[in-house]
Amino acid sequence: MEITKQRKKQQRGFSLLEMVMAAGLMTSILVPSLSVMRDAMAKSRDLHRRSLLANYAVRVVEDECASASGNWVVEKKSGSFVSEGHANIRYTLKKTDSALEGGLPNRLMHIQVTVFDDADADTVLDAGELQVFYRTKVARLNAYENAN
Repeated sequence: MEITKQRKKQQRGFSLLEMVMAAGLMTSILVPSLSVMRDAMAKSRDLHRRSLLANYAVRVVEDECASASGNWVVEKKSGSFVSEGHANIRYTLKKTDSALEGGLPNRLMHIQVTVFDDADADTVLDAGELQVFYRTKVARLNAYENAN
């Protein structure tokens, strides 16, 4: 009878070894899952940023297509989206009808835009900075010119 009382007393709590093993098991499960969660959040931020760059690139291309169809101006320019709260998102634009660059003189305009996240704020696209590159072509039609 005395032995059963001692066993009951011994079985009331957990030993230090059991606690250490339980903590080790929990750590071995939590650390990798937290790492996966952190990586997923970083990828989500990157995807959101790339989507924003793509949306701005499409907007610039569409604006320049409308502009080129109305007035045939060959130009290079750059800008930013500071007015919209994105100070380090910049773009470069090139519109040309040169045959060497994919256009046809006075007939086909080649429009290309690069929108990039200027992480170091030097206004220049550097290696490693996120970027989106779009291009299209616009034909010179009398209907477009007469519409203005």
